[in-house]
Amino acid sequence: MHKIRPLRKKDKEDIKELFSQLVKNPAEFNHFQDWDIEPIINESNCHAIVVEYEGKAVGFASVIIFLTPVYGYKARIEDVIVHRDHRGKGLGKMLSQELIKIARNKKIKSIHLTSNPQRVAARKLYESLGFEQKDTGVFILNLNE
Repeated sequence: MHKIRPLRKKDKEDIKELFSQLVKNPAEFNHFQDWDIEPIINESNCHAIVVEYEGKAVGFASVIIFLTPVYGYKARIEDVIVHRDHRGKGLGKMLSQELIKIARNKKIKSIHLTSNPQRVAARKLYESLGFEQKDTGVFILNLNE
């Protein structure tokens, strides 16, 4: 049986495997080899959860809560991932619903997320949960380059 629980230190290798399934080019994943799970666990504004199956983390998701000057506290969902062998079982929905519950319990007024247009199933999931796509024209500045 699948169960949702908070992220733990022992999940590090399982989570690295999950993240590796997100990238098409393994070279993009090289920076993740030294990834440290502890800052995510210890960050009070990051609520990271996993779906566990038979002692292994087979899904991951997080919601980050942050303060904005005009709108107050907002939340952002990041990195909803389900292991390829466990997809199609409603686990992404379970994770997303748990993140929404966390945000509601913290009295957050809005939750934001981005989703690659190629991830059709994920986008349908978010729409089924009430998320609306906005034409915001997101801009990104990579400071590592």
